[in-house]
Amino acid sequence: MVSAEDALLPFEVAGLKFRNQFLVGSGPTTKNVGQLLEAERWGWGGVSLKLAIDPPPYINRPPRYRYWKTPKYLGFAAETRLTLEQALRLAEAGRKQTKDLIILANITYAGDRGMDGWIDMARKLVAAGAHAIELNMCCPNMSFNIQVSGGGKRTPQTGASLGQNAEIVGGATEVMVKAMGVPIFVKLTPEGGKIAEVAKACFDKGASAVVTTANRLGIPDFDIKRPSQGPYRLQKEPCVACLSGGWIKPLSLRDVFEMRTRVGPDGCIVGTGGVRNYVDAVQMMMCGADMVGICTETMLSGFDFLPGLVKGLKKFMAEEGYKSYRDFRDAFAHAVTPADKLTLTEAYAQVDPNICTGCGRCVKVGHCYAISMKDDKAVIVPGDCTGCSTCMDVCPVGAISFVERK
Repeated sequence: MVSAEDALLPFEVAGLKFRNQFLVGSGPTTKNVGQLLEAERWGWGGVSLKLAIDPPPYINRPPRYRYWKTPKYLGFAAETRLTLEQALRLAEAGRKQTKDLIILANITYAGDRGMDGWIDMARKLVAAGAHAIELNMCCPNMSFNIQVSGGGKRTPQTGASLGQNAEIVGGATEVMVKAMGVPIFVKLTPEGGKIAEVAKACFDKGASAVVTTANRLGIPDFDIKRPSQGPYRLQKEPCVACLSGGWIKPLSLRDVFEMRTRVGPDGCIVGTGGVRNYVDAVQMMMCGADMVGICTETMLSGFDFLPGLVKGLKKFMAEEGYKSYRDFRDAFAHAVTPADKLTLTEAYAQVDPNICTGCGRCVKVGHCYAISMKDDKAVIVPGDCTGCSTCMDVCPVGAISFVERK
């Protein structure tokens, strides 16, 4: 039995003292005070409030979500954001009713007042109770969605449409840092492939932390017999959508790795995307993250899995002799080797005839000419084997191993 006490693993950044390094990421599970109370109850270090857009969002529809168990991704296009007034009430209630929870206000200004509009939003939210401001320079389901979808409507440049420009985002960060007396987090987009450069610009201009994005704009699975039917229940047409969940972790790890490699050892990086357990969290840290944001898993599983996750993290650290996460942060990032410098072991595959069932699955590997069937068993010609190892992956009974060439 785990409890909130198991989630204690104190962490501090920019003067903010978190109970641990785990945040509930901005999204559907941070839009009302009841959710904030649950996050506090189960020991989360902090929450990033649901995105607030001012003036009122130009895309603000009743939410439609869908979870595909294979390959484990959640998708949505239609979504409701908070207005500034709703966010102010939530920040105020959250601050009054929680004791240890750090509250970040996730904001986007989409009006014609420029940085004055951003500053005004931020000051009001801090006055209402937010401990820090998270500038949303990432959300693809705004102007970027319409841009990718070929929409003809002219829309304010926000979210991922804006967040790909290092000069603009860095400049906005500098203005906010100078204007505000609280930590400034900047949530960045991988769209455009420049997330590392934008992260560097943010830190150069005084950002307290940068945050990766837990979703990508894509096209979810659909019925090929009814391609004009939307894959979401209660939604007629198909659309480009935000996709998140376990499938995205490889891309999220890459984002964190690229950012850490570019910005160096200093600067707090919050890694998000596909984290469901302590192994995912450790991988995120080994790629360079200081904190970990989780959103989709809270949508699917609630908030009470965190104590078990942190308990697993503590056990891992004790078994490996780590006194702090900094002892293993960047471990993978430092080990990453360019393709032309990789050390490749010369070996060939062999089949154990006592285990092989003669299913022939390995023989069907399309790029391999080393495997054949003899007396209902797979056999491999060592001289023809390139060592690609695909046969090991497809063998259902583990009958294949490798022998190093002498």
